[in-house]
Amino acid sequence: MMQDRVKGWIEDIEFLACELPKKHKNLFFQLEEEVFLKEIESLKSKTAYLDDYEIGVGVAKLAALIGDAHTFISLPVSLLCPMELYWFSEGIYVVNTLPEYAQMQYCRITHLNCMPVDEVIKIVSSIISRENDSFLRSQLPKYLPAVEILYGLEIIDEIKSLNITYENNSGMLVDVDMKAMPIREAREAINLYKNEGIKEETLPHYRRRSDENYWFQYLEEHKTVYFKYNSCRELSDYSFDKFAKELMGFIQEGEVEKLVVDMRNNFGGDSTLLEPFVSEIENCKKINKWGSLFVIIGRETFSSALLNAYSFKEKTKAIFLGEPSGGKPNCYGEVNRFRLKNSGLTISYSTKYYKLIEDDNMPSFLPDIHKEVNIGDYVKNVDPCFEYIIYNQ
Repeated sequence: MMQDRVKGWIEDIEFLACELPKKHKNLFFQLEEEVFLKEIESLKSKTAYLDDYEIGVGVAKLAALIGDAHTFISLPVSLLCPMELYWFSEGIYVVNTLPEYAQMQYCRITHLNCMPVDEVIKIVSSIISRENDSFLRSQLPKYLPAVEILYGLEIIDEIKSLNITYENNSGMLVDVDMKAMPIREAREAINLYKNEGIKEETLPHYRRRSDENYWFQYLEEHKTVYFKYNSCRELSDYSFDKFAKELMGFIQEGEVEKLVVDMRNNFGGDSTLLEPFVSEIENCKKINKWGSLFVIIGRETFSSALLNAYSFKEKTKAIFLGEPSGGKPNCYGEVNRFRLKNSGLTISYSTKYYKLIEDDNMPSFLPDIHKEVNIGDYVKNVDPCFEYIIYNQ
C-alpha cells in the first residue's frame, strides 16, 4: 500500500511537471526552468518519507514559485479552527471567533504552537501564489486556521487543535488551545456568532451585505451614492444590466453630488460586466469631475476587478483611495484547470497575459490617497476611506 501511495504521488508530480509548462501561457516568465525541474526532482525524492499533507503543501510550493497569483494549487481543507483573522498594520488579529474564545476578540496573535508569528508568516508564505505583498496580506490570514495545512508545513504536530498565543488588552501573553472543527460547521458557527446582536447600520458600509455581489445606497445627508461592488459576477435573480440602469438612473435624476465605487473586497470574475457602466460614468458630466467620483481599492482588488479599476483610471476623473491592489497591473490570468488523478489536487493556471501599463515591474495599482484600516478603526467601526471622502472633500 505504501509503495502504491508513493507511486501515485510521483506520477502526479511528473504529470504536473510535464503539463503545467505546456498549458500555462508562459510558465517560466520569472522562474528559471532549471530551478523548477530541480524542485520537482527534490519533492519526488522525498515522497517516501513524507505524509500526504506534507506532499500536498510541497506541490503548492512548486506552484507558488512561479510568481503568478492565478497559478496555484487548491489544497483540500476539511478542518478549521473557528476564528477569522485580519492582517492589520499592527499585526494579525482575531476579528471573529466563537463565544468560548471571546477573550481573544480583537487581540493580536503572537505565536502558533510556540512559533513566533513572523516565522509562521515566512513558512506559510511559501505556498501562497502571489505577485505582491498586498495579495499576501489578503490571503495569508485565511491559511492560519487551517490545521491540516499548518501540519503539512510542520508548524504543528497534530490536527485536532491549535495552540495560540495572543496579547490581551493588558499587554499580557495568553495561551489557548483552540479545537479544530469540520470546515462547514466552523464557518457556520463563526457567521452565526458574528451576526448575533449586531445591527448592520452600526457597521461601516464596506462591512455590510458582503454576501451580495453588488448593491448601492443613497446617503441623503451627504448627497452621496455608495456603490459596493463585491464580485464581478451576475446575480441569477437581478442582472447587473438591470442593476446598473437603476443605479445610473438614480444618479442622473437624484440630488447626487458624489459617487463612491467601492471595489476593495472584489476578487474578480468577469470584467465585461462593469465596462458599460464605466462608459456611462465617463459621459456623465454630473459625476465625472474632480471631487465627485471616488473609487476605493484594496488588497483584495484582484483580476477582473483590477481591470475595471484601470478602466475608471483611463476613462474618468476618479480619485482612488485605499491600499495597493492585490493584483499586479501587468499579469497573467484567464484561468483554466486540470486535476492530478491520484491525489485529486486541482491546479489552476493562466492562459493569457494582460498588459495594462508600460512598467512591467509595477507590483500593484497604487491609490492616489493611501488609507488603511487599523485595528482601532476596525473596533470603532470607522472606515478611513469613507471618512476622507465625506469630510475632507
